Amino acid sequence: MKKIIFVTLVAVLAGGFLSAENLTLTVDEAVDLAVSRNLGLKQQGIDLRTRERSKDKAWNAFLPSIAASTGVSANHSLFDFDYSSSSAFSDAGNLGINAGLSMSLPLNVGVGGGISNLMADYEAGLIEYEDAQKQLERDVRKQFYSLLANEENIRIQESNLELAQKRYEQARSNFENGLAPELEVLSAEVTVANLRPALDGVAAGYESQLLYFKFLLGIDRNDELELVGELETELYDIEAEDLISRYMAGRLDLRGLDKQLEAIGYLKKGTALRLKTPTLSLGYSWGLSGSNADSTFPATTIEPWSDWADRGTLSLGLQWQLDGFIPGSSTDVQLKELQDAIDSLTLAKQMAIDNAGIEITNAVNNLATARRTIEATTSSVELARRNYELTEEAYQVGTRELLDVESAQNDYLAATQQLLVAKYKYIAGLLDLEYALNAPRDEFLGR
Repeated sequence: MKKIIFVTLVAVLAGGFLSAENLTLTVDEAVDLAVSRNLGLKQQGIDLRTRERSKDKAWNAFLPSIAASTGVSANHSLFDFDYSSSSAFSDAGNLGINAGLSMSLPLNVGVGGGISNLMADYEAGLIEYEDAQKQLERDVRKQFYSLLANEENIRIQESNLELAQKRYEQARSNFENGLAPELEVLSAEVTVANLRPALDGVAAGYESQLLYFKFLLGIDRNDELELVGELETELYDIEAEDLISRYMAGRLDLRGLDKQLEAIGYLKKGTALRLKTPTLSLGYSWGLSGSNADSTFPATTIEPWSDWADRGTLSLGLQWQLDGFIPGSSTDVQLKELQDAIDSLTLAKQMAIDNAGIEITNAVNNLATARRTIEATTSSVELARRNYELTEEAYQVGTRELLDVESAQNDYLAATQQLLVAKYKYIAGLLDLEYALNAPRDEFLGR
């Protein structure tokens, strides 16, 4: 039994490993993969499909409702009275069969407003889907470059730990040969011990971020990923007010609010017409009936179930619901609530415009800050690297202390990491600005 369980477990694990994919992705390939497989975007697509179906079937309002009916009737009595006698189900005339068909079509001028509302709602759904896709593309690109930055950070940390480990081994060798005090060995050992948790923490954060990235791409968490790319980018001079004036109106959130206002405006118009104008009702019904009666007149003989009759009725009616003209009625309240929704959306749009200006300005300011950091830190990294190399050489010949080397190495590490963070922030800032403007980078940068 244990052998069977072990073999089954091995087979399951082997199947899991065999099903995992090895993927090598550039940033554009990652975006394409996410657009085709991301679950959140697929869910948004289902909502859009529902709206499209409602829009395509909007003209069904002019189709009549049709109902068919059929039934059986059976009569009988239980007691004998002076003027009548009891009867059974099977007695002539007590059993009947009927069937019918009816159609009705109410027509109101408010139907047009309802159709326009569905069309505007679908267009709003298109904008929402486009916005969701562009958010996904931005997030995938940001996560891609963040992972590249973390991979580089891990390599820096590993190199830093390797150098510290070599110094520890050298200090220990010098101590054993009587060329260095024990304190120097302990100091080098403490440095190594402190660097390991930092490296482990960075690696754990990278793995967690990688799992989220796989979720965005819509792939299995066991798939192996290799990212191909770099963090280098050009630096630009960008003016916030110019971008705001050129691209504010094209933002997806503002366009979406415009469509929502349009849709609810049509809804209010259609509701007002429907509730305050007369409705024309067209109807037609047809019925067929028969019974087990065996005669109608004493001189006439009719076989049971042979006498059938049908009747068709055409109706035309006009109904006008007048309570919509009464202040405080349910109709009046409903229309006022729709107007409140329009007023609320109008304010929401104005707030969105204000927030958009702040968002674009902050994005440009963040880019400027990251650019200055890159420009300043690039030279700092080179200076820190050269200082570390010279200090290491001086330590080898005994003119500098181990503490000086560790301090120079820490300065070099800090400068390198600061430059790495600034590069990522600049790339992420450009991606945020692209999304905020709803415009490709080449366009708003004038390239």
